Amino acid sequence: MWNPKVRAHLQDFDRESYIHESHCPIVLNCNGLESTLPHAPEVEAFIKNYDWVSNMWKTGDTSYKALTEEICNYWKDFADISEEQIKIGYGSMQVLERINKVFLDEHATVLGYVPQFVEYITEVRVSGARFEGIAMSPEDNFTFHADSLLDALNERHTLLYIDNPNNPTGQLIPLDEIEALVSRAHELGVVVIVDEAYGDYAPKEASAVQLLPRYENIIVTRTLTKGFHFAATRIGYGIFSGRLGEFYDKGNLPFAVPSVSALLAREALRGGSVLDTVRQMIKKEKESLIPELEKRGFSVASTYTCCPISLVSVEDRDVDLAHLLAEKGIEVRSGKDYPHLGKNYVRIATPKKASDFFACLDR
Repeated sequence: MWNPKVRAHLQDFDRESYIHESHCPIVLNCNGLESTLPHAPEVEAFIKNYDWVSNMWKTGDTSYKALTEEICNYWKDFADISEEQIKIGYGSMQVLERINKVFLDEHATVLGYVPQFVEYITEVRVSGARFEGIAMSPEDNFTFHADSLLDALNERHTLLYIDNPNNPTGQLIPLDEIEALVSRAHELGVVVIVDEAYGDYAPKEASAVQLLPRYENIIVTRTLTKGFHFAATRIGYGIFSGRLGEFYDKGNLPFAVPSVSALLAREALRGGSVLDTVRQMIKKEKESLIPELEKRGFSVASTYTCCPISLVSVEDRDVDLAHLLAEKGIEVRSGKDYPHLGKNYVRIATPKKASDFFACLDR
């Protein structure tokens, strides 16, 4: 039988992902793929007034200058960053993938903690590198402790990966703990990626973007697919400290995103005040959802009330909680797809109305 010359470690590689097709009729989507939250009115105004017929045939600006200028303006009160530090991608996942392309090979090790964003962990393994995950304790509600990573971090690590807020718990890691890790990693020659995919659900004061001017070993990735709900347009970016952006450019490709998508993202950032409304709406429903879940015997891991995702579990490890909820018409993401979890865990994205969740559950 003929075999293609695929890299050896990929010959029998099984890709881990939490994207699965549901086989049950869905009444309520709580897996995070849809959003009914408000959007920036600036985006809708741009869409209505844009000359689509003329501009669709023009060559776009691959420097994305209009967008990078707006990103600098968006962060101006928190960090002095330049346009050259910003790299645009098709969602932050593309930026993360290309970071791995530059830094990782079969000799590299990435330090992280678990549970966390499984798609990034999979991409590390696809590159041939090793992922070393420090387990957060279920007995401690999966609360993040920087000391666990500080004790594990050493010179043999190439990258340290931190998602903040964490996926799947929605937990927000304090900035001083992030800085302690960045500082130690700098001493050891390790680059730190702070993946803030869910960062727009927290105030800018919580972002590691503030650390960029003070350290030369940090990359912060952000996306507009979450808080700004640009899931279909898929715009993300990374902000690189020191010379890291120069190395990224060596492995980057032009034409990362359509130019019109970049302009839409610019308008979204200009309408960033909508995030205050989004956070408050989530906070209200999440503060109704969590106590009622706990009252019914579910456990909820440490989480941040303005972040829409929560890690929920039942004590019995034999219970397939995602399947149980699917039979009730509620679509969630199963803990089976996250390292260090099991089928008795699920990630729930807060619904528009917490009462809708329990109406389905009680059917």
